[in-house]
Amino acid sequence: MVALLRSQRYFVPMPNNAHPKSAAQVAAETGIPKRTILAAISRGDLKASKLPGLRGAYVLSQRDVEKYLEARQAA
Repeated sequence: MVALLRSQRYFVPMPNNAHPKSAAQVAAETGIPKRTILAAISRGDLKASKLPGLRGAYVLSQRDVEKYLEARQAA
């Protein structure tokens, strides 16, 4: 079963037990600048789904954020 994140009238499928977060939320929680988070998404270092629209926010799963943080510390 898939949980759905609702933004206006669009739905983005997220895995079960996922607590999706925006890039801004991840930046605030980790202390990493939002631009760095967005650059990591653009490079493919951090997986994210984008909500529809020109200004659609990126939605990240906690698991992907944790993987990125581990890889960042290892480097």
